[in-house]
This record gives sequence, C-alpha cells and structure tokens, in this order.
Amino acid sequence: MPDGATAPLGHNNPPDPFLAIKVHVDDLMTEAKNWCDGSSIENQKQADMVAKLIDDFRAAQKAADEARKEEARPFDEGKAAVQEKYAVLIADTKTAKGAIVKALEALKATLTPWLQKLERERREAEEAARREAEEKARAAAEAMRARDASNLEDTEAAELLVADAEAAEAAANALAKDKAHAKGEGRAIGLRKFYRAELVDRKAALLHYAQTRPDDIVGLLCRLADVDVREGKRQIPGFNVVEETRV
Repeated sequence: MPDGATAPLGHNNPPDPFLAIKVHVDDLMTEAKNWCDGSSIENQKQADMVAKLIDDFRAAQKAADEARKEEARPFDEGKAAVQEKYAVLIADTKTAKGAIVKALEALKATLTPWLQKLERERREAEEAARREAEEKARAAAEAMRARDASNLEDTEAAELLVADAEAAEAAANALAKDKAHAKGEGRAIGLRKFYRAELVDRKAALLHYAQTRPDDIVGLLCRLADVDVREGKRQIPGFNVVEETRV
C-alpha cells in the first residue's frame, strides 16, 4: 500500500474548472487503486490515510457539483426565464394554469353539456331505430314464411318487407356510427370516454394485486418499511430490522 499523499485540487491550475477537478480526481483514482487492491488495512496509519483519501474524494465531489451548478447556471436561468415567459400562456400544473389552458378547460366545460345532450338524443334515436328494424325484420320473416310461393304478388310483397327491414337496419347502423360533435376549422370535437379506478374494497384489491403483481406489492412493502426504519422504528410486522455498520 502507498505511503505518499495526493496533489491538492487544482495544483496545476488548468483554465477549465472541470479539467482541474478531472486531473485531481485522476490522481485520486490512482491512489485509490493502490489502496483498493484486495489487501487489508494493517495499522491505524493506513486507516487514517484511507480516511484522508475519502475526505479528498468528498471534497472533489463537492467541488465538481459546485462547478457543475456554476457552469449550468446560465442555461438554467435562461430556461427558467423562458419557462416563466410562456407559463402565463401554457402552464398546466396544480398551482398555476396559463391563459390558454384555462380558456380550453372553460370552453370544453361549456361545450360538454351540449354534446352530452346530442349524444343522449342520438342514443335514443338509435334505440328507436333498432327496435323498428327488429320489428320490420320479424314482419318480413313472417311474411316470407307465410307467403304462397305460387303467388307472385305474395312473394313480391314479402320481398318489399325484407328490403324495408334491411333499410331500417342500415339506418340503425348509421345512427350507431354517428357521434355527437362540434366542427370548427380543424378536426371535429367530440366526446371521449375516460376511465378511472375507484377503490371500493381494499382487501379485494390487495389480494388481486398480490396474486397478479406480487413483485410490485413486495417493492411497495419494502419502500414503506424503509421509511419506517428511517423514522426510527425497529419492529415492523413481517420484517426483520437488520443492524449494519459501514462507513
């Protein structure tokens, strides 16, 4: 193991702060490789030298982070200024909403009841058309069964009922495809379906995900336990709180 000391940070004074730190860290890495060669520390002097090397790395880490912040400051400040400039228009967070976002939300809220009304009417019309088509289909089928095959007029009358039933079915299908919408200069604006999960049975939900996504459940439990341990709890049901010593 080595007995020398590493050169101080920036000893050769490169113009670029990054280069100064990089050169220093390269020197520290050379020293660290000498110590971290699989050999054990044999005396207090060596332990103190390793501790000193840890301090040097920590100092280099702090210097690198400060240099990074300083170098990034113009970009961060520029980005923050641009974000703030446009935030009045397009911000969309829990604490702030830009003018465009607020206007869109209000306009959508204004348009939604009308489109919902149109959709209700469309569904009612579709249901009525579907019932009419089914009734005409039954009447046409009955006419075809009851007709006298030798009577041409009976056959033609039954065929007219079939054609009328098919037209009614087509009309019902067209209503099913039609959707309530409003048309501006761009694409049509219509209603969309949204889904959200609403918890109604905690036990059933927990059992479901314990069976279908056990790794996620275990990860969540471990994260909760880690929080409890950091807060000082030493007894957690289902866990062993293990004591470790390390630098």
